[in-house]
Amino acid sequence: MRVAVIGGGAAAVSLLDSMLRTVDDGRTRWDITLYEGAPDLATGRAYRPDLDCALVNREAGYMSIRCHERDHFLRWLRAEPRYRHTQHAALPVDAFVPRRIYGEYLVSQLARCRGEAERRGWTVSVVREFALEAKASDSEILIRTADGVRYADRLVLCLGAGSPADPYRLVGAPGFHPDPYPLRTVLPRIGQDARVLVLGTGLSGVDVALGLLRTGHRGPVTMASRHGVLPGVRAVQRAYQLRRLTPRTVGRRVAEHGSLRLRDFLDLLRAELTEAGADIAEATARRAAHEWLRADLARLDDNPYQTIATSALHQVRESVWSGFGDADRRRFLRRVHPYAKPLFNPMPPSTARALLAAMDSGQLEVRSDLTAVVPATGGGFWLDSGRGRRRVDGVVDATRSGLATTGTKAEPLLESLVNSGLAMRNPYGGLRVDTATNALHSPVPGEVTRCYALGDITSGDLFYAGSMYMINVRADVISRALADSASHDE
Repeated sequence: MRVAVIGGGAAAVSLLDSMLRTVDDGRTRWDITLYEGAPDLATGRAYRPDLDCALVNREAGYMSIRCHERDHFLRWLRAEPRYRHTQHAALPVDAFVPRRIYGEYLVSQLARCRGEAERRGWTVSVVREFALEAKASDSEILIRTADGVRYADRLVLCLGAGSPADPYRLVGAPGFHPDPYPLRTVLPRIGQDARVLVLGTGLSGVDVALGLLRTGHRGPVTMASRHGVLPGVRAVQRAYQLRRLTPRTVGRRVAEHGSLRLRDFLDLLRAELTEAGADIAEATARRAAHEWLRADLARLDDNPYQTIATSALHQVRESVWSGFGDADRRRFLRRVHPYAKPLFNPMPPSTARALLAAMDSGQLEVRSDLTAVVPATGGGFWLDSGRGRRRVDGVVDATRSGLATTGTKAEPLLESLVNSGLAMRNPYGGLRVDTATNALHSPVPGEVTRCYALGDITSGDLFYAGSMYMINVRADVISRALADSASHDE
């Protein structure tokens, strides 16, 4: 069976590893082609070679390309010859490592997977081009790149996260940096005394601010987003079984009202927090960013908000998201998600301490009141806000444009999938998928399942599907679906 994997980053590595563990029945000959036009195979944008201050935001003992072997990366790190005589060989489970090292792990695992596949008689080839178009015929899928056309029986989208959103349309303006990565290339272009605006206060924005601080930047740094909310601070992870907000209680609310209403979800969440000795009002209170950081750093041993949010993400995410109707999904994304995402995506404590020190010194500020950013005559940019107008020398874009965005490079491919009847758009971003198999929904009645998707692009239906753990889980789902598909085709 010929499988086209569109994208060659971390999701593709996890998928290939999963296929090797799942689909080998001894009868099917697998011919797998990875399509990736970016220069760095396996690492994607996030894990390319970069500054060591850019850390993976999850502890090393929980990072893996296998959801059932959470220490897989840490075991690799301890055995890797290049780190055998370094501090990394003895890292504890709760250590945070540079992203570039996790990228080296991904590169190593891709090489291992390709070698193992070839030993089994599979072929794994790489086309170093972006896929521009995919169309269906009765028996196969056509994939077009800049250098030609190839064919496949099945297709899996592993497109990764999209590039920054450029909310103020600044591309091409001198001093505007449209992508923060790799930091080691972007940050040296910024003068050390420059006044810098970082658009975005999520993990990418944190990477930029910390990178500037760690490389000796002396000028003031402003981080800005619509809500001005930084990621939380990673606390000790504790096993917690939800008692109030459970699939069963959600199911009862859906049965009573035909769907899960946002107010019912918030009632259940409030009850869960109350039982844990926490208060939803505190979790959504308006506070300055430095106050949030200080509060989170004071509860590293026991953060009930983070514990419950993480538990809900694993235990009841699909029940809640599938239970919401369209209107309540939109209300959730507008009212709840900005405060929930920092709990899902916390930063390492060492990062939080560095940012807080910069805030206390006055070098770093976090804002939520920008109304416009426009190029200034003679260079630099004007920032307009409720506090008037001020000038900065440079802007770094570290924004995200939505729940399931994939960026402009992928748009021609997605449009072709939709136009050929292989896919449907999701109103919350990305493409519609079957939540049981990750297969793309087709608008064509009776269309045979031939296309699948993995990662952020599925978040409109699966919600929050782009974390490495969620990718691992869903890679296994797709691998089993491919195995079933192969057996039916025989």
